[in-house]
Formats: sequence, C-alpha cells, structure tokens
Amino acid sequence: MTKFTLIIWVCSFLGSQSCLPPVEYPKQFNSWYECSRTAHKESLVLISKMGYRYLNEYRVAIKYMCREVPSI
Repeated sequence: MTKFTLIIWVCSFLGSQSCLPPVEYPKQFNSWYECSRTAHKESLVLISKMGYRYLNEYRVAIKYMCREVPSI
C-alpha cells in the first residue's frame, strides 16, 4: 500500500522567493486526499500564528508537497 508524507515550507514572496527549511509532518497518510487536506489545515494554523501584519509585510505563503513513500 502506498503512503504519503507531508512536507511544508514557509516562504516569502517579497522580491525573489525564499523559503525556510522544509518541515516533514510526523505522520504518514494513507492517501493523497488525507495528506492534502492536512496540508491545508496546517497551513491555516501556521498563517494564523504569524498574523495579518507579518504575512502582509513579508508576503508569506505556505508551500507543501505530499511525497509518495514506499511502505511494506
């Protein structure tokens, strides 16, 4: 069965794009759907913690990838 792992980057799109080092979510998912839904939920949490002013000042956005990982 295929599993997916979630990797999230916090990036600034001010001038040229620059991102903090990626963070791998500690849980694996059974489907792309589950991984993608979690990515969006976690993105909202991160954006909420950074706040309106910070996001606007640094033009911050969240990038994510659901990477397929082999499972035994």
